[in-house]
Order: sequence, then C-alpha cells, then structure tokens
Amino acid sequence: MRQDRLFIWIIAAYFAAHTVLRTILGGSFEVDEAEMFVMAQEVHLGYGPQAPLYNWVQAGAFALFGANTFAVAATKNLLLFVTYALFFDGLRRVIPPQTAVLGTLALLLLPNVSWEGQRAGSHSIAMLATMAATFWVMARQIETPKPWHPIALGVALGLGGIAKFNFWLFPLTLFLSALTVPAIRTQMTWRTLWHTGLVAALILIAPMAWMILHSDQTMASAYKFYYPPKYETLPTWLAGLVEYGVQTLAALALLLLVLIGARLAQGRAALRFGPAMPVSLWLMRAGMIGLGFGALAVVAFGVTDVQPRWLLPMLMPLSIGLMIWVTQSLSPRTKRALLAVCAALAVLILAAMADTRLRGAGSDSMRVDVLAQAIAADLPEGPVAVISGNYYFVGNLKYHRPDWQALAPLPNRVPAPGTVAVVLVGGDMIARSKAVLAEHGITPETVTKVTQHSAILPYRFEDVKTIDVPYAIVELKNGAE
Repeated sequence: MRQDRLFIWIIAAYFAAHTVLRTILGGSFEVDEAEMFVMAQEVHLGYGPQAPLYNWVQAGAFALFGANTFAVAATKNLLLFVTYALFFDGLRRVIPPQTAVLGTLALLLLPNVSWEGQRAGSHSIAMLATMAATFWVMARQIETPKPWHPIALGVALGLGGIAKFNFWLFPLTLFLSALTVPAIRTQMTWRTLWHTGLVAALILIAPMAWMILHSDQTMASAYKFYYPPKYETLPTWLAGLVEYGVQTLAALALLLLVLIGARLAQGRAALRFGPAMPVSLWLMRAGMIGLGFGALAVVAFGVTDVQPRWLLPMLMPLSIGLMIWVTQSLSPRTKRALLAVCAALAVLILAAMADTRLRGAGSDSMRVDVLAQAIAADLPEGPVAVISGNYYFVGNLKYHRPDWQALAPLPNRVPAPGTVAVVLVGGDMIARSKAVLAEHGITPETVTKVTQHSAILPYRFEDVKTIDVPYAIVELKNGAE
C-alpha cells in the first residue's frame, strides 16, 4: 500500500511540475489551447465539431483562476493526472502492484500522450481521463462487484461520449474482448448493463441533441479525414490503409523499442514470456479489435489522412496490455532498469518542454502581443470582432485583448450587434475576404471600408527571425446588425 501511495504522489508531483513550468515560462498558446480562449469562456451544450466536455472543464478553470496560462496548464495536467491515477488504481486491483506501475507507465511511452498531450492537447486529454475512469470501474467490478458500479460506469461512458467521438471504440472493444477471456467475462456484471446505458443516455441526450440540430457545425472538421493522400500512386483505399499502418507503428515505436530492449536484457530468457495474465489478454485483444475496426472504417469511408491521436482508444489498451505481458517475467534487476528509463524519460520531457519555450522561432514563442498592439492602433473606436483561418491567432489575440470578440472559424458565428469593425488575420483570410465575411453573416452592403495592413512579429528568444502577418480591417456601417 505504501508503494501505491508513493507512485500516486510521484505522478501528482510530475504533473504539478509541468503546470508550474508552463505557467512560469508562458508564451503563446498552440492551436488547441488557443481554441479554449475562443470557445470556453462560457458554458454551452455544444461548441462545434468537438464534443463539449473539455470546454466545460476549461470554462470552470477560467471562472476560478481567470483566462490565463495557469488555467490552461492546470486543466490539462489535472486531467492527465486523473488518467494515470485511475489506470493505475484499476490495474493494482487485478494485478501485482509493481506490474501495475509498469503497465501505467506504458502511457509515458506513447508520445501522443506524454509529449503531444502536454504540448498542445485538449479534447483528447478529456477522452483519456474518461477512458481511465471507464477502465477503473470495470477493474473494480472484476475485483469485487458492488451495486454502485453500473451507475458509475454509466457516468464514465456518458462523460466519455461528450469528451470525443472516437471514445466509443474504447468501451466497445473492452466489452467485446471480455467475452473472449473467461476470467474477465465471468466477473463482469452483464445483467445490469441497462442501468449503465440509462445513466449514460441521460448525460448524452442534451449535448447530442445540440450536435444534431447544429450538424453544419458538428461536421465542420470532417474534411480532415480526406486530405490529399501521401501515397498518390496507390488506390485510395490502399493509400488510406498504408497511412493507417504507418501512423500506428509510429505511435507505438518508442514503446516497442523499450520493450525489445528490456527483453534483450534477459539474455537467453528473452523469448520466455510465460502465459499472459487475463487482464493483459483482455487489454491487448481490445486494442487489436479496435485497430481492426479502424482499418475497416478507413477502407469503408475512403479515409486518406490518419492522425495518431485519433487511434488512442485502440493504442492505449494495446500498449498497457503489452507492457504487462512483456514485463511480467522480467528479472527484478531489469524491472528496476525499466523504471529508471521511464523516470529519465519523464525528466527529459520536462526539460524538453522548457527548451521548446526558451528558444527557437516556433508558434509557442511568437509575439502575438505585438500583433494585438498593431491592430489596436489601426482600429476605429467601438466594438471589434476578429476572424482567422484557425484558432491560433484569434485565440491568442483574445488572450491579449479580452474585450475583442473572437469569432470561431465555423458557420453562423456572427459579430455582436453594434460591432464597428471586423479584423481578418492572415493572407488566406484576406484573399477570400468576401466568402469569409459571408460565412459570418456580413454582406457587402454593410461594409464601408477595407484597409490592409501587416505587422512584423518577433519571437521571444530569437534575435534574427521575424514573421510578417497581414491583416485587414473591415469597417461596418452603423455597426453589425
């Protein structure tokens, strides 16, 4: 029990360190973080193509701490801590504690969790936390079923459904995989699943109704599945499958390299894995079933672009199951070495996060405050709205100028009545100004004047490189109506 508490305190300290580091270093917000300054200042049933759970949590943090860097960093790190803690607590109930620690550390070996989640994650992090909550309840059922478990599982499923749409692959494949592992199947409380479904439906009904009624906004990001294929000489279905396989292997590469190294350290016993624990079989099979469903979807819908973060509902159970199976027969010395490797990697991630914000000419160090000052100097008196092609500029400008309206790049997001000017940020926005304005309910008849400008933005820690950001100020007749 002491070892269990120690591990929880270590991961709590780790994510607290990330929060403090990010707050101290500051800098501009990446696209998904900047989105929160546009979409999470208020609580709504829906926000667009993303499910609303992360926005709600972020809106709560903004209400408590203000719309600032600490609120952004604390939100994501709290959810990441919950993810690790619940996976660990679930695992320790069904496998030995040290094996549970190693199984949980599989998450650290997935760059889309340990690196991308910290660097720029948002909605996927909410999904990770709800996946962990789902697994935690199911693991407790396997340990000792309790009357409250079906209700808790319904809450976890309902929250997962409003975290991210691909969440559903996780519980679906866990249930299907459980049918193939007798030790798991017999411990699951199948007769009370209708209780679970009812609770989940009560949570889902209102947000899902909003998504259906606002389908134009819900489907606004569907084009991301159909970017031009990287393998142009192949048939579309095959190009999609190849991309799917490449991204899957890339996402698992670090984990596989570490596990191969750990087995090689066993010498002649490298290939003596021993029989897999039921939990390991359950999780690995769930991951493989999920990857199979994913491959079928790629072919059926002609998907040509795949992002590794979309595969997390399949990769996480597969990775944790693999970690448990491969490490269960390692010698104590090799296990200690593996723990040391994971600890070193965690420190390296902290250092690398600091390094990315302390040097270079990246989006996280662009001086968007200079752009805000330049725009403000050119604006007429009165309410202003800002539009850009993605959330990066509009969100960061909202951070620096909270009094400006930030219009999301979604259909039917219109300026408030009385708005005297709209700012279009970016060359693409200016080139398509008529279409962009029309998307936001602004007709040519309401425009009095359009002036084009540009601002040269420096980077925080780069003396030579700058970036030229064009913008246009569109003045409106008698304010937007």
